[in-house]
Amino acid sequence: MARPTKEMELRKETEATILKALKLNHTDEKYLRDQVDEYMKFYDNLARINAKLEKDLEIELLKEKRQITKEMRSILLFLGLKPEEQGAGTIEAL
Repeated sequence: MARPTKEMELRKETEATILKALKLNHTDEKYLRDQVDEYMKFYDNLARINAKLEKDLEIELLKEKRQITKEMRSILLFLGLKPEEQGAGTIEAL
């Protein structure tokens, strides 16, 4: 059996974190778990797009990436989970 890659481990950790947050919020209903499944599909699509963008910059892929991340944020908000803002409250040295 193949050893899980770093990306696979990160995916599992992300899904587990979302499911744990739902349980902590007492919102662990089947419909919401289905939304988590949908979120993870977007997660997988985003990973594929990022891999393609590393090889070749394509405007259409950038547009699709923006749309996917928008949908992912929307699902998190629907689940009552606010995504962390990158760099919020930090100041980088120039």
